[in-house]
Amino acid sequence: MMERRFEDRPALRIGVRVRDRIGQVLVSPTRNITANGAFIETGRADLSSEAVLWVDLPDPDVEGGWTNIPALVVHHHPDGVGVMFSRPYTALERLRAHRPRRRAA
Repeated sequence: MMERRFEDRPALRIGVRVRDRIGQVLVSPTRNITANGAFIETGRADLSSEAVLWVDLPDPDVEGGWTNIPALVVHHHPDGVGVMFSRPYTALERLRAHRPRRRAA
């Protein structure tokens, strides 16, 4: 499987929940994310390329505060996995708008 990324992924740490096909849940941060994919720091989790995961991503506009998007693992490293979402994560811009901005010192 070749990853087809058409945009840079800005560094953004968002806490996500990742479920694999057997229902194991990992709570992990993203290292970077766009509407189409992310690198999720899963550590040494046993997730192979082309595995399907269900990723719960924060969405400030839905009941419960989370949206679920299936994702395909397109590459893995010892510290995490790169995933491609099955549909765009449209809440990303809304999430950025809701996050407080850091003030320069």
